[in-house]
Amino acid sequence: MSDPIRLAVLGGSGVATPELVDALARANARPAMHLSLIGREEGKLAAVGKMAQRLAEKSSPPITVSMHSDVREGLTGARYILNQVRVGGYAGRLVDETFPHQFGIPGEETVGPGGMNMALRTIPVVVELSRIAEQVAPDALMINLTNPSSIVQYAIQKTTRVKVVSICDLPMMAEQLLSDLLKVPVNELACRYTGMNHFGWVTGVRSRGREMMQQVMEKMAETNVSPVEMDILRALGVIPTSYFKYIYHANRMLADQQSRQSRAKELIDLEAEILADYRSSDRFEKPASLVKRNAVWYEHMIVPLLIAHINDTGERHYLQVRNGNALPFLPEEAIVEVPCLVRRDGFEAQPYADGLPPDLEALLLTNATCEMLWAEAVLEHSYPKALRALLLNHLVSNYDQAKGILDTIWEK
Repeated sequence: MSDPIRLAVLGGSGVATPELVDALARANARPAMHLSLIGREEGKLAAVGKMAQRLAEKSSPPITVSMHSDVREGLTGARYILNQVRVGGYAGRLVDETFPHQFGIPGEETVGPGGMNMALRTIPVVVELSRIAEQVAPDALMINLTNPSSIVQYAIQKTTRVKVVSICDLPMMAEQLLSDLLKVPVNELACRYTGMNHFGWVTGVRSRGREMMQQVMEKMAETNVSPVEMDILRALGVIPTSYFKYIYHANRMLADQQSRQSRAKELIDLEAEILADYRSSDRFEKPASLVKRNAVWYEHMIVPLLIAHINDTGERHYLQVRNGNALPFLPEEAIVEVPCLVRRDGFEAQPYADGLPPDLEALLLTNATCEMLWAEAVLEHSYPKALRALLLNHLVSNYDQAKGILDTIWEK
């Protein structure tokens, strides 16, 4: 019998991690596996790890779980690495979601100044972890979940030789929404998603060879499920991700955020509840608090991608990869999010079809340039590059805002 496949989880003390074990235990065509959970807070890691071990206990093929506060030890021999570190925890997210308000900008942990602040504290940590992985698991594939994922991935690829791919649930959720609207099974739809992480569009929908975009637009108008005003969708002829509400409706988002409790505060409270449940019982099923966290990304994204890669299936997944020539109007080294065929030797981006209107190509080029400049500014500790990046950000409208943001978050 071959040795179990070793999956190392950076940020393994995250309270949702037992959902990964549960998803793996229920997956088909899965080999025996060992999960190496890596975390800095030993008490939290122990609570999460013991819950994971209980969920893995009766799995077949077997899943075993170990806990490691030593990163090098936990990464050694890994064939796969899942990066889900959250630098600064939910307290950091709370800052990202609130400090932009003083500049008249909505706060969010992946877009705008909030996302840039998250990248500022995350990139140095993830690059350091990736350099350790280079040494002790040089052939491993890193699956990156850490946000803002495209900026983080660009930093990893610019500074290390680690093989890395990022994944997000937005394209998959968009595909499922279209399936529900059209009442057509997902496997009978051919959707085209074009863009970058949290910054892309469904640009084509076909069912049995028929173009369905017009029907989709009509259904979205009828059901009022568009993330932005329908006039925008009709004008563009594409369906944007929900994060475009921060760009097209920044004023509305700011007002909404200022009227309610932040999502980060909710997650801080829920994290405490989940940890208390882990520590208070020896249950072999998920507590209700974990179910409430709704960490569906493991079952719907991470595990299917992992098994597709292990088994060399050639399945299509929406992934973030180095552009190359996938989107020919963007720099080759930019990180783009496009449909890819999953092979054991890499990820094959599907051919770019039909093009985009020039205004959307311009938006993507600006976004790619902003992300690349910001990552380079953090890596080089370059204030001039940081200022250039902020002046390009879609939510920053003037120099005074950019300067004020940098004075708030940038260490001189």
